[in-house]
Amino acid sequence: MTDIQAEAQRRAEVDLDHHSPEFREDPYGKFRQMRESGCPVAHSDHYEGFWALTDYASVFEAARDDALFNSYPSVGVPASDFPLPILPIESDPPETQDLREVTLKRFSPGSAERFREGAIEMTNEAIDAFIERGECDLVGELTTPLPARLILRLLKFDESRAMDWVHWVHTTVHDRAHDPEKAGAAGMEMFGEIVKHMTERRAQGLGDDLFSDILRGTLNGQPLDDGQITMYTVLMMLGGMDTTSGFTGNVLLRLCKDAELREKFIADPGLIKKSTDELLRLYSPTLGLARTVSHDAEFHGQPLCQGDRAILMWAAANRDPAMFENPDQLDLDRSNAKKHMAFGIGMHRCLGSHYAKMMFDVMLTQILSRLPDFQLSGEAKLFEDAGEVYAVRELPVTFTPGRRLS
Repeated sequence: MTDIQAEAQRRAEVDLDHHSPEFREDPYGKFRQMRESGCPVAHSDHYEGFWALTDYASVFEAARDDALFNSYPSVGVPASDFPLPILPIESDPPETQDLREVTLKRFSPGSAERFREGAIEMTNEAIDAFIERGECDLVGELTTPLPARLILRLLKFDESRAMDWVHWVHTTVHDRAHDPEKAGAAGMEMFGEIVKHMTERRAQGLGDDLFSDILRGTLNGQPLDDGQITMYTVLMMLGGMDTTSGFTGNVLLRLCKDAELREKFIADPGLIKKSTDELLRLYSPTLGLARTVSHDAEFHGQPLCQGDRAILMWAAANRDPAMFENPDQLDLDRSNAKKHMAFGIGMHRCLGSHYAKMMFDVMLTQILSRLPDFQLSGEAKLFEDAGEVYAVRELPVTFTPGRRLS
């Protein structure tokens, strides 16, 4: 028996397929089962094998150990089919620091707040389009297109094509495990559109916008090449067109079922902003991201081997009772809610977190102000695959018709 075979025999095993319909039905129950069985770090044979980290301690340690847990070449299981790494999320220090510096100033707390008035205008414009009908799909008609318009505005791309970009992103992300050809085709369309913008922007001259910053970006003192620029822009689209909408839709579904919480937010709109971290802890759409083990190591009692894949399950860590008392309950007064990992931690913490929180606050505030009695009118549909994003895809509601603001 080889050393590797001996190590494999003593590792904790779990039957975990995070892309399956069964997982989507109750991901938190699966995480809880793993923790309570005494195997918060366990190996699954699905997708050529990967480790799942489901308690706060292991996820926290792994997220801060970039030397052992590499983000290159892919943060997905199965690995991304993209021809190049998605930057800067699929990079490792010291390159990660250089790459983040390219756009960091655009995503500061102050930058997000300066966009608030524009976000309010965009939100009210979207609500005006359906408020007289007395019915809508809140996710399809509001929480999905608005973050998409925001990132396109930051990039100085055509906002009227927001839903084209949404289609490419959703297909690339949500279909890749089950229909890789369809996902790959959407990815190629997205790449082609970015390259077209690259050519046009260079011909026009760079300006003061997010895409121009990426075009001016450097790595190790050298200008980013066209492939790196394309993949950096892809990350902006992935972050701007999926997760913010997913989080907001998850919370809106809770409000459809929780009249008491809704009334609290209506009575005190400022409470929404104060509660955002606790809501992120419970309803983050990104359940986890993967790493690649760089060398053989013992980790939380388990034998990791060079080349192993490991998923850091943020959402599982967010509900670990060792860190959060009564973790499955919403507690608006929770003192340590800011310790959630919805945006990741360490070097790869989400660049756009301040914009995400601002957009969530604006959208939820305006919805509760203008559609205070919205009620679920049909089935709330989740994305078919929770392995990448666990979120509401369709949220049909009815409400008392109102007046347009413009």
